[in-house]
Amino acid sequence: MKVTGLRTIKFNPAEKLTLIYMLITGVAACYLWITTGKGLGVIGVRLAIGAVIFVMAGFENITQKTSNPLLRYIFIGCLFVYWYPETFYFNRFFGNYDHLLAAADQALFGYQPSLVLAQALPQHWVSELMNMGYISYFPILIITWLYFYYTDRHMAEFYFFTTTFAFFLFYILFLLFPASGPQYYFQLIDTRLISAGIFPPVGDYFSHHYLALKETPSTGIFKQSLDLIKSIAERPTGAFPSSHIGNTTLVMIILIVQRKYKLTVVLLPLYCLLVLSTVYIQAHYVVDIIGGYAAAFIFYPLSKYLYSLFARKDALMANRKNI
Repeated sequence: MKVTGLRTIKFNPAEKLTLIYMLITGVAACYLWITTGKGLGVIGVRLAIGAVIFVMAGFENITQKTSNPLLRYIFIGCLFVYWYPETFYFNRFFGNYDHLLAAADQALFGYQPSLVLAQALPQHWVSELMNMGYISYFPILIITWLYFYYTDRHMAEFYFFTTTFAFFLFYILFLLFPASGPQYYFQLIDTRLISAGIFPPVGDYFSHHYLALKETPSTGIFKQSLDLIKSIAERPTGAFPSSHIGNTTLVMIILIVQRKYKLTVVLLPLYCLLVLSTVYIQAHYVVDIIGGYAAAFIFYPLSKYLYSLFARKDALMANRKNI
C-alpha cells in the first residue's frame, strides 16, 4: 500500500485561499482571546474546518480513489454563510465609520438615497421586485459557477477561485473599516439630524449593544425569504465596500472576458435589480456601491495573477512526482 504524507495532499486553489484566510483571521482571534478573553469558539471553528478540508483533500491519497471535486467546492462555498456574520465578531471591537459613509452620500446627492428611494417607490410590486433582486445575489454566483463546471472545468476552478478570493478580501476590508449600513445606522440617530445632514459617529456602540433590524410586515414571498435570510446571517457589518456589488460585477467581468454573452444577457436584468435593491432595502449607501465596483476591477487582475502562481506551483509539484 502506498504511503503518503501531508506534502502529497493536493488542495484546490479555493481550499488554499480558505486555509490562508483562516490562518490570518485565526491569529487575530488568538490576539482578541488573549486580550479580551473572548473568541475561543472562533478558534475552535477554524480547527474543525481545517480538519475537514484536510480530510476531503487527502481522501484520494488515503483511499487511492478519486475524490469528489464538486463536494469539496460545495463545502468551501457553504462556509461563506458562516464567514460573513463572523466579521462582526472582529469589527465590533473597533469604532464605526457609518457617519463617514452617510456624509459622503449627503455630499454627493444632498440627501440619503437609501431613505429616499424606498419612499419614492413604496408600491408593493416594486418592493417585491427589489427583494427578489437582492436575493438573486447567490443564485447569480451559483448559476454561473455551475455553467462553467459543466462546460469548462478549468474555467470553473478559476471562477471559483476568483470569487472566493474576492469574498475574503471584502471580509478583511470589513474588519479594517467597520460599517453597519443604513438599515442599522439610521436607527441610532435622530431623524431631525438626518434631515439636517448631520451624521454623528456612534463609536463602539456595537461593542456593547445588540441592535436588531427594524421589523416591517412580510407582505410577499420575496420579502419573507429576505427576512429569513437576514435573521440567519445579517449582522451590523459589511457595508463598505459592497461585496454584493463587487462579486456580481466580477461575475459579469468574467462572463464578458470569456465571451459568454448569452449568459451575460440572461443575468444582466438580475444584476441591475441587485444594484438598485442594495440601496432600496437600505443595506448599502451609494458610496458602498461605488466602492464595490472599484474593488471588482482591482480584484480581477489580482486574482488572475495569484491564480497563475497557484496553478504554476501545482504544475511544478506534478512534474516532480513524475520525475
